[in-house]
Amino acid sequence: MSSRPLVSSRSSTSSFSSGGRSVDYEFVSIEEECPSTEDSCDEKTSPPCFSLLQQFYDELMIPTFPLEEERDDINDWFECFRLQMKQRHQLHEQKLHDDIKQVLTDGFKEEGIAAAVQNLSNPCVDEDCEFDGPAMDVVLMILDEGTDGDDDEINNDPRGKFPRRRSSRIRMSLYGGLYAPKAGTNGDADKSNDKCTIIGGAAVEYYKQSRVGLLSYIVLKDEFRGCGLARYLHEEALSRLENLANVYGASFQKERNTLSESTPLLQAVFAETNTAKAGDVTPEQSLLRHNSLYNLGYRLVSFPYAQPPLTTEDVDGSFDDILLLTYFPFDDNTIRAATRREAADSITRFSNWFSLQQMNKNDEALDAEPLVLMDVNIPFLYIEDFYQSVFGYDRDETSSETLAQVGKEDGIPDYRTAKYYKLAHWFTHHRLGNGSGGVVVDIGRPPWNDCKEILQIEFEEMQIST
Repeated sequence: MSSRPLVSSRSSTSSFSSGGRSVDYEFVSIEEECPSTEDSCDEKTSPPCFSLLQQFYDELMIPTFPLEEERDDINDWFECFRLQMKQRHQLHEQKLHDDIKQVLTDGFKEEGIAAAVQNLSNPCVDEDCEFDGPAMDVVLMILDEGTDGDDDEINNDPRGKFPRRRSSRIRMSLYGGLYAPKAGTNGDADKSNDKCTIIGGAAVEYYKQSRVGLLSYIVLKDEFRGCGLARYLHEEALSRLENLANVYGASFQKERNTLSESTPLLQAVFAETNTAKAGDVTPEQSLLRHNSLYNLGYRLVSFPYAQPPLTTEDVDGSFDDILLLTYFPFDDNTIRAATRREAADSITRFSNWFSLQQMNKNDEALDAEPLVLMDVNIPFLYIEDFYQSVFGYDRDETSSETLAQVGKEDGIPDYRTAKYYKLAHWFTHHRLGNGSGGVVVDIGRPPWNDCKEILQIEFEEMQIST
């Protein structure tokens, strides 16, 4: 796992030019714009960046993802960021107490005094701020329209649609303080004039239990598509995902005494994409979407994946016209480069599942076994983590009989009875040899085929025969 320092919430202004069209932009991370103060989780007040998140959701998320059953509720996003603000505050307090403890105990040699000092310096843990579910970030690409001050060099290119602009400042943010809506005459936020131009955005989630990341959504406004900006937005999203793993994954594993140098905090980066049967776009547009994801580095995982329900109302309310992808930016022509030392940093950071054994294969071994395999437990544990984030983490070790009774009382069903959970469990623990097998990662170009239908038939036939 790379130990890169936290990146700034807004990077220095960047310019991108394609075909005579120049676009200047900067990134805003909602996670890093949210303050980590003691009162930051007050539900009566919201950080200013929530209005920017609402604008992104209204302008880009709803039009691009019109199917409600596959689109997150923005109130769930707000709740997640509030929990993260509170946990970051507690992590900060914990570090201060640890530093004080270290300084004080180093000054005392007597065992009794040292123990007393440690007891006095132990902070009170607020269990309300601890959450087992995924941590998230939404990174927004904002059009830089050259309004930040006189120390910015502006170069209007008559051939480009947008002015080129280079900033001489490096703007940093330490969890809050950069984004603020323009104030009106009464001192309140000016709702009519504070909107900026959002070029695009990406939502990422880090699942702490399974130690994987998910590119939940990535979208650009129509007028900014086709000029290569998605690549820069995606790179920033991966960086933010790595930051989530460093902050929340490390603390989660440390609490459970499972953190070690050999524990990869980010085993894999997954993404989802609808099949052509989903009906949200035409088949031609679906293929274009798949090719765009392929160009970003995503490859099909041949796993029977269906997106778990987003609410507890229906345990079988999965969205099944969907495919699971993983970030692995290699193809048939470049797969050998994945085994080279120069690719080790990228592999370690975002594709840790690509084992050392595979990386050590020579060219002859790759020719003999060209398949790229991922430990099947990685996608399965991610799916289980997803289900538990919806149905509860305290239910996974409860017996089915007890859980059925509990479900009658609280109205939350046993997710292990879900059709697609049972299919994934069978595929992992029976078809591929008791969870010890590898699932194929298809490095070929789209069109991609969904394996669920064939596997579902095989699963049903096996149930009948037994």
